[in-house]
Amino acid sequence: MKITDVETILLSLPQIREIGDGCQDLLVVKIHTDEGITGVGEVHTNAPAAKAVIEAPLMSVSASGMGRLLVGEDPRDINRLWDKLYRKTQSYGRRGLAIHVLSGIDMALWDILGKSLGQPVWRLLGGARRRKVPAYASDLDPGDPGALKELAQKHAANGFRAMKFGWGGLGGNVRQTVQTVAELRGTVGDDVDIMIDLGFAAPLEDAIYLGRGLADHGVYFLEEPLDPDDLAGFSRLTAVSPTPIATGEKETMLQPYLDLMDRGGLRIIQPDVARVGGITETLRILAHAEARGVRVIPHCWSADILIAATLHVLAVAREAPYLEFNATDNPLRRELAAAPFRPIDGLVAMPDGPGLGVELNEEAVQRYRVAV
Repeated sequence: MKITDVETILLSLPQIREIGDGCQDLLVVKIHTDEGITGVGEVHTNAPAAKAVIEAPLMSVSASGMGRLLVGEDPRDINRLWDKLYRKTQSYGRRGLAIHVLSGIDMALWDILGKSLGQPVWRLLGGARRRKVPAYASDLDPGDPGALKELAQKHAANGFRAMKFGWGGLGGNVRQTVQTVAELRGTVGDDVDIMIDLGFAAPLEDAIYLGRGLADHGVYFLEEPLDPDDLAGFSRLTAVSPTPIATGEKETMLQPYLDLMDRGGLRIIQPDVARVGGITETLRILAHAEARGVRVIPHCWSADILIAATLHVLAVAREAPYLEFNATDNPLRRELAAAPFRPIDGLVAMPDGPGLGVELNEEAVQRYRVAV
């Protein structure tokens, strides 16, 4: 089997707003083969920039566009192709955007391998430890405590037993944030897990205040309270915060997670399969986390291709506390897949189809496609 073409499809909502919704645009990658099998992947980053990384020409031995590196290759050689793409983009890659793109390509290669064998990816990874996983509703803070409580009630009524709110007004005034969470706890009761995502880094003193104050209300974790590079700050925070601290969605590759765990003291990390290096690199991160007794709760704020890829990882993980499920009213999130993933009683089932087990809604693809 040979790769014949790497197709990029840029999708976007009609209006991009400056809010904490990272699913307003996305890049779908389709890898076509001479045997008629097509793999799909999703890049979660700045979509036009990602498209350029795939379509760029050769500039040097270590600064090539990724698309040309794949044509003519056997897509089933995932490990070798991963290394090839990483090595031959190092002049402008190694981290960040290039690894985001590599992540989407890696998903598509696993999709092809599964389809070629008629098996779901989780089967190829050693078999599922579970066939369903709890999902938490991940939503944006509307900025008003009353509206936030209504949103929480809606998610609880939809069967979610866990929910996360972030950005908006949370974290700006730490005392008000603790009070808001106290009211939220009173609204949903003690049987629902609550997570809080600040979105932007707070001063260390504020993060410590929140870590202590939120513990009184049983917050499951406090996400991204500090700058991603502030390892010393995370070390100090995790040492004194009774509320578990989580972070990692902005990292790429294994090494930053080793630093977060070993130097930052993190006991919950949040790799994003569409950013860290795809399924292949996420499995490496998962193995190191499991060896340290660190929980992996992946960041997953995008459409159903990423949800599918994340589910395959969670299927084989020794522990899978939660799948993050984007619960915002976003048409790209809702409409991209022909058979969208939907939680039932707060649980999402693992894909059973070959490969990633997700097929695109081509009508939606055409509706949101942007010509570049």
